Amino acid sequence: MPLFRRAKKAGPDAGGGSGASPVPPWCAWFGPADWHAFEALLNDVFLDGNKSGPPMRFGEQRHLSLAAEGEPGAPLDLAEIAELVRALPHANWRSATVSFLNQKQRLADRRRELERAGFAEVRNLLMPRLVTVDAVGEGHVLSVALTGELAVVVVIHVGGDLSAPVPPDQFRSWRVDEAEVWAAAMANLEAAPVSLQYNEDENPLVNVEGEGGYTSTHLLRAADLVDRPAPHGILAMVPFHGHLMLWAVEGPELHTCVIAYGPLVRKMWEDAPEEYRLSSRLLWIGEDGIESVGVEPAPPGSDEPGVITGSARFVELLSAFRPPDGHRG
Repeated sequence: MPLFRRAKKAGPDAGGGSGASPVPPWCAWFGPADWHAFEALLNDVFLDGNKSGPPMRFGEQRHLSLAAEGEPGAPLDLAEIAELVRALPHANWRSATVSFLNQKQRLADRRRELERAGFAEVRNLLMPRLVTVDAVGEGHVLSVALTGELAVVVVIHVGGDLSAPVPPDQFRSWRVDEAEVWAAAMANLEAAPVSLQYNEDENPLVNVEGEGGYTSTHLLRAADLVDRPAPHGILAMVPFHGHLMLWAVEGPELHTCVIAYGPLVRKMWEDAPEEYRLSSRLLWIGEDGIESVGVEPAPPGSDEPGVITGSARFVELLSAFRPPDGHRG
């Protein structure tokens, strides 16, 4: 029985042409021989053993929608398979891929079940999730903007790293107040296990690692995770999904940290795959919520100072301390 039907593609040579396929950037660790072997693997799995038609050429064709007969498609990022097999012998690639895709299909089936479930059935599966503002669509009936770049939405945790927005029709069928849904989601986030790592500074930088793809979302409970006095708020970095670093603002070292961490978070954001990016800016968590902080370093060899920007309240805080030479708020 075929695992999946042949996936749709843009054209007969989508992403590949008639010549040798280049190694696409989403699996740049493959050499040409490994890439050809990987592409052959994908054809073997997705063509259902039917060799009569031309082979699929993937190239930049990274995202597929896979479906069994008569069922809606399950989204698939081919980079996940490439990451899965990269450390395995070629002989094990197919079995690992089939196992992975079977699990994906089970999760897709589970997702469809949960989208019809009542509030009591999914209450313990609700989670907030940090996303970019641009990622919030009509399907996200429960969303709140945090900054100009970031928002948080309520999702149903399906399993593993897979989650699904709460569709408008499902939310209406629950006949509960939005506040009750958000409260349940936040309670589940607070109960989710995290691991914390600290650098050796007296006021340490805290690296947070969570489970199920919700690491960055723990930004919403930063004060609990820092677990030390933060009289002037907390600096945070969420350059991409799966990353969260926190630092309690205690005094004049704020300037030094903003100057050091601003370019760092920008570089991490630039280096991340585009679909995983969150914020290229530092975040300051104060009494009034979360806001972005901009850092423009002085150009090399320039006499002009670097510039730190933020809200009037943040600039006032920054100005209360003596800045290092060459930077101004």
